[in-house]
Formats: sequence, structure tokens, C-alpha cells
Amino acid sequence: MKYIQHLLLLLLSGFFLFLGCGSESNSSNESNSKQEVVLGKITLDNVWARPGSQQGKSAAYLRISNGTAAADTLLSFHSNAAESVELHESIEHDDGTTSMQPAGQQIIQDGEKLLLQPGGLHLMLINLNRDITVDDSLQISLEFARVGTVTTTAPVQIQN
Repeated sequence: MKYIQHLLLLLLSGFFLFLGCGSESNSSNESNSKQEVVLGKITLDNVWARPGSQQGKSAAYLRISNGTAAADTLLSFHSNAAESVELHESIEHDDGTTSMQPAGQQIIQDGEKLLLQPGGLHLMLINLNRDITVDDSLQISLEFARVGTVTTTAPVQIQN
């Protein structure tokens, strides 16, 4: 009888030890999966740029869609056609005139879009290193805090 009690106690101890290890491992897996962020894609579409002359300026427009699982911040820009690229915002004043000013970093929430369009936010291509004409194209790279650099080709065209 004592032998059976010891065997039963040993089996129960082993069973509880097994359950304890199993639940510990499950809880660590659950916490890892909750911390893991699945990255989708940042997509760029409706991309185009205005014509411009060498050493002059141009503007580029596009739609940025954040298809990732987290907000991302647009940090910087580059183009193979310009010395520098800045994010600007068009402002309409009370007297009907418009001007541009640099825009700060843009945070794009997950599932959201940021539209760069004439009369609003846009990329200023400053000090063009060549003439860019209709039917030409140029590359634009956008650097994001989370997903890194995304590059696209912008056809040069007149606004429709």
C-alpha cells in the first residue's frame, strides 16, 4: 500500500511538473507573439513630377500607403535628379496668395495614406542636376523610421 502511495505521489508530482513546464513555455510564446510586429509594406503610387530646368526646381507628388501593422515616420528624401529634396506644404493666405513652407516629419498611422499633391504637401526637388522634361523619369527614395528606404520611379508630366 505504501508503495502504491509513493508511486501515485511520484506520478502526480511528475504530472504537475510537466503541466508547470508546459504552461511556462506557453506563456513565453504568447508574450513573444504579442511583441512581434508583422511588417507589411509601405507602397507608393500615383507618382509623378513636374518638368524643370537644370539648377532649377521641380516638384514631385505621390500617395504613400502604410500597409504595415504600426505607424511609421517619413524621415528624409532623395532623388537622382536633384541636389536636395525637401517636403513642403502649400499655404493659402487670407489675401488669396499662396506660399510654401517646409513641412515637418510626417507620421503615417498603420492602414492610413498620406497624399502629396499640388496645393498641399509635396516634394520640392531643389537644384536639379539636369533638365527633366515631359516623358522623362526620375527616381525618388523615401526613408522611413521603421521600414527603411522605399524607392520609386516618377514619370515627368504636366498636371492633368
